[in-house]
Amino acid sequence: MAVDFFKALFLMLLLGTSIFTNADNSETQYNDILFQSSITETDGSEVLIREAFFPAGWKAPYHYHNGNLFIYVIEGEFEVTLEGEETKVYGAGDALQMKARIKMDARNPSLTSSLKLAVFQVGKPNAPFVVPVEQRAD
Repeated sequence: MAVDFFKALFLMLLLGTSIFTNADNSETQYNDILFQSSITETDGSEVLIREAFFPAGWKAPYHYHNGNLFIYVIEGEFEVTLEGEETKVYGAGDALQMKARIKMDARNPSLTSSLKLAVFQVGKPNAPFVVPVEQRAD
């Protein structure tokens, strides 16, 4: 049931951001899977959908999230360094998952262009979205 709800919400967001139309506005119809992952939470978790806008040069504090995030980059570039992993840059049309309680750095690496994300959060109701943590000294 939670999976069907999540799928329906994701489809509504995709339709709302006109992702089902080609960038060149041609008449060719398509329906690509952008990201696929199972959801196993059956413990009262909720799904939140956010549209997040970040100006050029934005950087988040070192942090983690309380819930699993499924992120779709609408425009711009999104640079993420998850604890223990290499830095990755995601561009418009890319999708990713951030698992709960994984410490990370996140930023908009562009000094001239903004970043817009569609963020689906699956987690406990009323839990803080971002939890800042002290960054380890290497």
